[in-house]
Amino acid sequence: MVRAKSLFVGLVLALGVGASAQLPPGFKMPSLWYNPALLMDPGVQKELNVSQPVSQKIMGVMMEQSMKMLPLMGGAMSGKMPTDDQAKKMTPVIMDAFAKMQKACTDNLNPAQLARLHQITLQSFGPKSLLDPKIGTEVGLTSAQKHKLQVGMDKVGQEQKQAAMKLLHGGTAANPSAAQGMLAQTRRQSDTLLDSILTPAQKMKWKALQGKPIKLTGMAAMMGGG
Repeated sequence: MVRAKSLFVGLVLALGVGASAQLPPGFKMPSLWYNPALLMDPGVQKELNVSQPVSQKIMGVMMEQSMKMLPLMGGAMSGKMPTDDQAKKMTPVIMDAFAKMQKACTDNLNPAQLARLHQITLQSFGPKSLLDPKIGTEVGLTSAQKHKLQVGMDKVGQEQKQAAMKLLHGGTAANPSAAQGMLAQTRRQSDTLLDSILTPAQKMKWKALQGKPIKLTGMAAMMGGG
């Protein structure tokens, strides 16, 4: 159970700061329209008016899928690049796990709850959400804007990865709050980047997609890396 919880923390960081940078070139963590890990936050549970049994059911699916990924993601979270053969094995398992996490949300939440969870997911992931083709299209990004955002987020992602690894492995004088501060700093960098790319009209669309701002706490707040 301790190992599963350790992986769960790693998974949260992977969702939030793009730890897929630790994986072989060409592999990207799947996009999440609904991020079930946000239900760890009591404030999100209250915002969505999700009952404890429903929340526990969804979190149970996340833990189950985390356990399945334990043998595959352990090396990536320790900073070791998987071999090509390992990467091939990782891809279908991770894709299937993420799909089941999404299904846990759609099977247990009503339309209004799903709509709000999607908004909060966009808030937590921040500017990198616009790299998703669907979101980028809704905001109206041009090809040039998408390229500029991708290049900028790749640069920010390297700093996010370093901060995430320190948080996972007790770096920064074993001070988690200091590592979390690093994640907050990279989030500010990515927000500044996006602000320089979007037009005023696009900024209004992006703001509308996110809905009413909500303050995240604990591990859920760690997912706001960019």
